Amino acid sequence: MLEVQVAALGAVRKLVGFSQKSIAFEGDTVADLLRSLETQAGNSLYENLACEGKLRGDYAVLVNGLSLRADQLETPLAGGEQIVALAIIRHLAGG
Repeated sequence: MLEVQVAALGAVRKLVGFSQKSIAFEGDTVADLLRSLETQAGNSLYENLACEGKLRGDYAVLVNGLSLRADQLETPLAGGEQIVALAIIRHLAGG
């Protein structure tokens, strides 16, 4: 069982109901961690942040300060990492 520090910012914080917590979980990847985190609605955080196995474009996940690309949810974890999950607000062009 691995243990990591998780920070949930913005809309992700509202989904999971906490802003920072130490999480112990079964598995060894970022995807496994996200699957282990239950949202306030009762589904997994993975179901909200991923689509077809990739990180959705409106969310970001950082591992020890480094942002994951959409196809990096299977990144292995060793334990002790700091994970940050947040929603990305995009600017719309306009006048």
